Amino acid sequence: MNATMSTKWDVRVLAAAGAGMMGLAGVFLWRDLQVPHELLLAVAAVLASALALAEVPRHRPLVGPIALLLTGLSGGLWYAATKSGLLLTGLGLTVLASAVTVARTWRHTGTREDKVQACLLWYGLAAAVLASSWAFYFHFFTLGFAADDLGRRLVLTLGWLAAGVGLVVYGRLRGESVIRDAGFAFIAVALGKALAYDTTHLSGTLRVACFAGAGALMLGGAWLSTPRTARSA
Repeated sequence: MNATMSTKWDVRVLAAAGAGMMGLAGVFLWRDLQVPHELLLAVAAVLASALALAEVPRHRPLVGPIALLLTGLSGGLWYAATKSGLLLTGLGLTVLASAVTVARTWRHTGTREDKVQACLLWYGLAAAVLASSWAFYFHFFTLGFAADDLGRRLVLTLGWLAAGVGLVVYGRLRGESVIRDAGFAFIAVALGKALAYDTTHLSGTLRVACFAGAGALMLGGAWLSTPRTARSA
């Protein structure tokens, strides 16, 4: 018993000291080397993924998934506020970290052993993809090579909708409600953009194409989600 308690104490002391030294290194990294603050998002993504993959601390395995979810959301809001291109690195790393964490955790634990953790991981991935795709779209399309092309406004709407329908169909095939729910999150955002933005910022052929494409994707998803016996009946 004493040996066990001693081991736990040693681990805590070493972990706390190591975290403190890493924190000081980060402070001096930004103060002395004048590294841009926007790169903090990339550091946060790496640390959040490390927490999630290692399930640290062991008795609180939800810390990592929550950190990834908050990193994706805060990164998207940060870019919306500043439009800084340096944040794209952090957003890209957040998507990569979320995807790797989902794949690793999915393979080792499955989805039914910890439904809360699975929900946080998939919602974190969805949030990261939504935030980063919008940021990359705005930086490279709206401010970049397609600034004068109104057709670019279809990219996010139909892209998000296609991703959402794909996740819903895949989730139903796998019998995993959390994947289906993440897909419906994409669909909700895409339809919200279509109804609140595209209806007023598109006209003519582009507006028709937007809603026709969205309708076709939704109908295709409904058909693919229908059981085979009902399809053949």
